[in-house]
Amino acid sequence: MKPSRKYLSLPIISLQEGQQIGYVKSLILDAATKSLAAIVVDSKGFFKDQRIIPYSKVVSVGDDAITIDKESHVEKTTNLPELMDLVKEKLTIIGTKIVTETGKTLGTAEEYYVDPETGKITQIEVSGGKLEGFLSGKAWMTAEYIVTIGHDVIITKRGSESSLTVADKGLNDTLKNLMHSTSHLASETTQTIGNYFKKDKDKTKTAFQSAPDTTPIIISEITIPSASPTISEAVPSSDISKEMPITEEPLG
Repeated sequence: MKPSRKYLSLPIISLQEGQQIGYVKSLILDAATKSLAAIVVDSKGFFKDQRIIPYSKVVSVGDDAITIDKESHVEKTTNLPELMDLVKEKLTIIGTKIVTETGKTLGTAEEYYVDPETGKITQIEVSGGKLEGFLSGKAWMTAEYIVTIGHDVIITKRGSESSLTVADKGLNDTLKNLMHSTSHLASETTQTIGNYFKKDKDKTKTAFQSAPDTTPIIISEITIPSASPTISEAVPSSDISKEMPITEEPLG
């Protein structure tokens, strides 16, 4: 598939004459068939008036040039009445708003891609969308969802927003995988912690059950009658001499 911008300014070469007859100036669109109808030639003075090449006369579209069989396939617009209306219409896709049949705006057509062999439009690049998931603001829609290509609006099928291929889908998938991994890791961590405490609880329970019987023995209370302590019990003998000094008195 080739973006339309890659066509512009490509040299046009006739194979029979081996001559470069001009450059691609613009593309003529056929909205009914959703394809390229013709190529407008910028002759750079080779022809005095505007010439076009029906796309059916294009032999090949390469990276560096477009080839046709012979120079005579480059014709005046007036000689191709079936293309006259399309040339005058000057229909374009780039810059046109894209709206679904239900009135939902998807964005603006940034670019469109063409099958070089058939000239059929294959997909449209959408930008500026406000749909959920437009992280980078770009997406692609295949041409099968296009209903009408108008001057002001491109109409797409009902529900076609769900068919958009978002530019950062890979990033979204990565984020989803990361979130899934994080959630899975958190779940595993929670389960591991739970198992740890469960095992610890089981160990404690087992240890308690296997411990020897340590039921406390209650000893009957013994009452000891109180008694007044003797002097010897109350005051140490070593302290009596200190507290009660002996006085010597003369005899008789």
